[in-house]
Amino acid sequence: MEQSNGKKHFHCKDVGYACDWQLEGDSEEEMLPVIEQHAAEVHNLTHFKEEAVEHVKEAIRRNG
Repeated sequence: MEQSNGKKHFHCKDVGYACDWQLEGDSEEEMLPVIEQHAAEVHNLTHFKEEAVEHVKEAIRRNG
């Protein structure tokens, strides 16, 4: 059986974008600012509503 390294994963495509970008990190708190920066620079999303943040967190948990 493969051992988990405890890392969490986020895949942009898991929140509805045709985008292969992904991120690995130790916590949601560490990852969210990087995800927000990617969303702003690549997808022109500059204001994250709370619902969007929750959607991202759910995707991290599914992959984590």
